This record gives sequence, C-alpha cells and structure tokens, in this order.
Amino acid sequence: MSPLLLSLHPGTTLHDEQGLLTAHHRWGRTTLGPHTPPLAEALHALAAGPTAIHDLAVRLRATARRAGLPPEPQLALLHGSLERLAHSVRRHATTGSRRLATAEPLAPEAAPRRGPAPAPDTPLTLDRAAHLRPVDDRLALESPRSRFRLRLEDPGVATLLALLARPASRAELAGRCGDLTEHALAAVLSLLHSTGFAHPADDAAHDDAAHDGAGHGDAGLPPGWTFHELLAYDGSRAGPRDRPYGPVFPLRATEPPAPPVAPPPDGRVIPLSRPDLDRVAREDRPFTDVLESRTSRRAYGEHPLTIEQLAEFLYRAARVRTLLGARPEDDRPYAITSRPYPSAGSAYELELYAAVHRCHGLDRGLYHYDPLGHTLTALPGAPEAVDRLLREAAAATGGAPPPDVHLTLVSRVKRLSWKYAAHAYALTLKNTGVLLQTLCLVATAMGLSGCPVGGGDSETPVRAFHLAPHTEIPVGAFLLGSAPTPR
Repeated sequence: MSPLLLSLHPGTTLHDEQGLLTAHHRWGRTTLGPHTPPLAEALHALAAGPTAIHDLAVRLRATARRAGLPPEPQLALLHGSLERLAHSVRRHATTGSRRLATAEPLAPEAAPRRGPAPAPDTPLTLDRAAHLRPVDDRLALESPRSRFRLRLEDPGVATLLALLARPASRAELAGRCGDLTEHALAAVLSLLHSTGFAHPADDAAHDDAAHDGAGHGDAGLPPGWTFHELLAYDGSRAGPRDRPYGPVFPLRATEPPAPPVAPPPDGRVIPLSRPDLDRVAREDRPFTDVLESRTSRRAYGEHPLTIEQLAEFLYRAARVRTLLGARPEDDRPYAITSRPYPSAGSAYELELYAAVHRCHGLDRGLYHYDPLGHTLTALPGAPEAVDRLLREAAAATGGAPPPDVHLTLVSRVKRLSWKYAAHAYALTLKNTGVLLQTLCLVATAMGLSGCPVGGGDSETPVRAFHLAPHTEIPVGAFLLGSAPTPR
C-alpha cells in the first residue's frame, strides 16, 4: 500500500446536478465538471475512506475503459477536481495498515504547497510557529502560518517532530526514527512540507538572517513578530474555520449571561458628585482643541487631584447612561448599557479599579468604581498594594513620578465570550483602546494630566484587587493627576 493516502473530509457529498458533478462540503459547494462514471466513482471512493492516488488512478482507468471513455482525460478531470477540492481533501501518512498522521484542511483557502516533495538529502526544520496541543484525544500540530492541522496518529511522529526542532537530513532522521520505515518517513516529511509545517533549512536560515542575527528564540518568524503575538493574531481572526467564530452565543445553552453591570463589592461606599453636563458643555474647550492638544502627561501638580475632579472625570468617561433589558426577539438575549464610549456588542465588560496615591477628600487606598451608582467602594488592601501598582507605573513610564490615581482597566471577559466565539479577548483589547482614548480626551478637556499604560505584570492588580483569574483580567491602566502649574 502507498504510504500517502487521500480522503474527502467527512460529510462531503457528491451530486449530479444537471449533468455536472458537484461536491457539497463544509465551505459550500464546488462544481467539478461533467458527471462521468469514472470521475464519480473515483471521488465516491475518496468519500468512503483513505485511498492511494495510484490505486485511484488504476480504478479510474478500468472504469473509463468499461464506459468506452479515453482514460487520460478522465485522469486530468480527477486531478483538476482534487485541486479544486484541496480545502476538503485530507492527507494520510501510513505504513502498512498503521496510520501515522493525518493533515486536515481548516479553511476554504487551504491548499498544499505546490511543487515536488523535498529531495531525500534536503535538510528540513520545523516551522518556527508550529506547536502541539491535544485535540479530540490526539496530539495535533498547528501553526498560524498553515491552514492545516496535522493529527498525530502514532507516537513515532512526535519523536520525528522533536528531531526537526533543528535542521536534519532525511538520512539523520532515518537513523534516529527506527520505528518508521524509509517510505513511511518520506510520507510524513512530505506531509509536513506540503502543508507548511516543515521548510528546507536553507529557507529557515534565510529567515534567521532577516532577523539580523539577533539570536532570539523567535527567529524564523515574520520580522517583528513573536510566536505568541502571531498566534494571538491568527486566533482573533476568522482563520481556521473548524471552530465557532463571531456572535454565535457559545455559552448560551450552558450558563446565563454575566450581568450588564458588575455588582459592587462589599465595602464602604463613597458617593460621588455628579457634574452639571450643561455647564460642562458651555465651558469645555472645543473638541478639535482637545483632540489636537491631547498628549500623554507624566508630570503632576504640586496640589493633589480632588475627589470632585475624580468624580467628574469618571462620570464623563465611564458612567452608565442607560440600562436596557434583554430583547430575545431582536437576537439580543442579554441586558445592555449605554456609556460614553462604544463597546463591542454593547457588552461593556470593562471595570475600573483605582489605586489612590493622593486625592483631596479621599483616603489613600484601593477602590472599585460602580458606573451605575456612580460611587466608589473602598477595598481591603495593605498600603504596599498601592505602592506596587505605582512602582509598575513608574517602570512603564520611564521613571516618572507617581500619579495621584492609578486606574486599572479590568475585563469581565465572559460578557464578551458568552456571545462571541474565538475572538472575545481580541475584542476586549479593542474596547480597552477605546476606553483609554476616552479617558485621555476627558483628562485633556478637564486640564488634568493623564497617561495610558499598556504594559505591566498582570499578577500585580490580580493580587491587589483580589480578581478572579481568567474571569476578571487586567487589560490596561491609566495614570491620572492634577496638572503642573504652567511656567
């Protein structure tokens, strides 16, 4: 038996539609050409299970002769059909009756690399973005640079992948993969190469040189990218289509949506004053002036921020303006709010936690902002928790002095993942950018110093505010204070 077999993805069906052979598959339908008995029989054989292309060709020739058709045009039709169905053709590396690995296409644009399989003496190396993870009780090889998933059906293939962490020739691999015959090894390497999981070492060396010889562990990736960023980017787009994506409500059947506004934590509640927005509208600087003069300010005034200024700042930037109930008849089975900044799906998953360093009318300490009640709740926490957040702010802003108030943006990410599959985290980062810009503009309009912060150790706010891991995730920070007196 040939060590490389093909099959159509389960669920692919073939139909005679007005004399044309048409395949119905995960991505829609593909018209393949005239419905002839040899072509139909060959593709039905692939739909039934893994088959060697050589065996398929032999059967097709025999069927063509019986039907009184010249075999070669039928073979050309078969090869053309397989190219058009590349997104629905699985490839299997085998040895005897033992299946070694299966490459499964994950997107409509999936197509194997063109050209011949790598020569026997061409050293290969694993793609630098490739990674293994369990999928359906099997280890699977994936990469954001491939539109295939390679399922490992035999432990010997994992050994081969480990050896390909560095360039290795086929002869070297054969000497260390004694469990794989020469033909089986060739089939797996061909599978890895054709689906973009392995590259000739010369290509990888060229990629490394493009990174200027920095010797980073991410050499071999597109310049400027790290493995984790590439993986996050690919995971936040449609990308591999075998997973739910978009507003498909993946948690709808298993749990209720998170409330539109987080219940305030237990603690002493500090009511905040509400500014007169009519007065603000009359006295504010023009929007273009605010936009053009916005800049990150890391210097603060001699006198601290006041609680009235903090109250106005939070009210103008982040309060709940309206609260609306669920409307299942409009495909909105969850309650929403309206706030001064936009949010994906009106989820408004972002919470504001404050570490107050100095604020006239407010004790130094930790607080949570309730955007519905427009109040602060005092949280338990040692003074050291405020100090740690301020130290991180100083490190992220080039050693700038501590702000009056350090705001941490925290995502209740299930508000998004209850509705959106595959890209809830990407959406919360976009929402974070929107809120940070709103905070910047309000600070500028009020004549305060403000600076967004994108980095930091996630564990510091998790410990400081006693956040639930993976449920309440820190995604950004904003530094606020009084402005220094102009000289």
